[in-house]
Order: sequence, then structure tokens, then C-alpha cells
Amino acid sequence: MTGPVSALLLAGVALGATAPDGGMVLVPAGEFVMGSPDGGWDEAPPRRLQVRAFLIDRTPVTNAQFARWVRDANAGDRIEGGWWRYSAEGCRDLLAGDRAADSPRHRAVTAALAAMAGGGSGDALIKAQADLPVRGVTWRDAAAFAAARGCRLATEAEWEKAARGSDGRIFPWGNDWQVGRCRAGPGAQSGPVTVGSFPAGASPYGCLDMAGNVWEWVADWYGEREYVRAGEAPDPTGPPGLPDGRLPAPDPALNLLRDPRQGRETDTRKVIRGGGYASRVPFDVRTTRRLAMNPGADDPDLGFRCARSVP
Repeated sequence: MTGPVSALLLAGVALGATAPDGGMVLVPAGEFVMGSPDGGWDEAPPRRLQVRAFLIDRTPVTNAQFARWVRDANAGDRIEGGWWRYSAEGCRDLLAGDRAADSPRHRAVTAALAAMAGGGSGDALIKAQADLPVRGVTWRDAAAFAAARGCRLATEAEWEKAARGSDGRIFPWGNDWQVGRCRAGPGAQSGPVTVGSFPAGASPYGCLDMAGNVWEWVADWYGEREYVRAGEAPDPTGPPGLPDGRLPAPDPALNLLRDPRQGRETDTRKVIRGGGYASRVPFDVRTTRRLAMNPGADDPDLGFRCARSVP
């Protein structure tokens, strides 16, 4: 095989070798339909967008991957979210490096570890949690992990194309809701499962868990109509920040984002995608579903996966 396609495939193999442990899949360049006429008001109208080729993780980032990075980078004090509340390995590492045994964080981590392990640290527990998706990470935590791996977060358009392909499917596996294709809905309220547990729910490119398990951070600031305005330019993104640190004002007719400032302010939002284990089904696990989330949020059903541009 020769030419641009083989070059992209070779790039995918080479880059995937240094990507997070689950590997990456290649999403080829081309058009796809973004949005839906039958979902939330901010999904409409559907429009054709151009996206260049990119790589994206086959599965969300796991507890073990995130804990290894925090440990190797000595980043425990730089992480905003309480991800360790769901990771015995994270708790163990934080306690090992904590100089102040009477600090509020030390007490909170000790309590979290005891609650998870029934009073013990438990190598078996760490092993059991290793391949669960990391959760309780803020947008900045996710972006920092991705950057350290030589990756980034996917744009919203990239994420949607990876989830639904070029045929506009409603769910990663097709257009019909089918029980047993993802971790979400009644019976899934107790938490996430090992990433990749639902191979029958794979997207057209082989991505797993793009419906359910955990919601996923993407790169973009939330814009109510940003993709409608995208036109024919390839690789559209959400609204850019302005030089003074503010976002473009929201559509006054919608009055959704009352405060357009960036940061932790209540009405400033990044985008999350894909639905989580506690999501409403089938509505919240559709490939076009969009939610806006404060970038400082660290919810127990919110994780991420990494992406990378193809040269």
C-alpha cells in the first residue's frame, strides 16, 4: 500500500505506540454530518463539516494510566480534581508523598482509601480499579495529562466524528437503541466498568465507550451555535477566548450563558460528550448529545480520552 492513506496508517501505528496504553485509532479525513434535528436545541440543525485526519484513544484514560503520570511527574499537588476518591492507587501515592500527616487533604485521602478498601490499602483493590476510567478530573487536569503524553483533547467535532462515523448514526453502533451496548441507565448506577467492556458498542472506527461509562471532556469552549456558524472551514472549534480573557457574548435570544468570562465562574463552560453510567438512556448517550460543564468540575462520572493530530 502506498500513498497518503498508507502514510496515515503508518503514522497511526507509530504514534499509537507512544500513546496511552489502550492504543489509538485513526479517523480519516473527510466530511461528516454533525448535529441532529431530533435532539437538544443546541444540536440543530445538522450540518456537514470537514475534519482532517486525527488519532484518538480507543478507550478512555484509566486509573492506572493517570496514577502513573501523576506519580512520574510528581504532579499530585497540581491536580485540581479529587480523582483519588475513586483510585486506591492514587490515594496510596498521595499519602506516600504527603509531608503533613495532619493536613485536611491527608485526612480526606486516608478516609477515602479506608472507605474503598474496607480499612486496608489492598493491592488487589488497586489491581481491580486499574482499568476503570479515571474520573473526578477537571478540564485542566485532563488537558495537562494529554499534553504530557504529546497529545491533546479532541475537538468537539473530532469527538463526534469518531463516535458516529460518516453515516450520521445516532449511537456509535448504529441507529437503534440496544440494551447491552454500553454502561448506562437503570442497573448501571453503581459506577463505571472496565474500559472496553462493551465491544458490541464500538464506533465505526473502533472506538469503545463513546456511549456511557463516563462523560468525556473535549477541548472546546461551549458555544450554542458555534458549529452552525462554522461554514466550510475544516476542523471547526468552539468559540475562542478574547484577548481580555472573555468569551464572545452568547446569543442574546437564548440567554443561556449569562456570564461569558473564562475560568471557574458559574456560567462559563467547556463541552462534555458521550454520557456516563448514570445517564438517561437513550437520550444522553446519543452521538450528538452536548452538555456544557464548568471546567473546574470533577464529577464522579466525568473522565476523558486523548487525541492527536496526524502530520
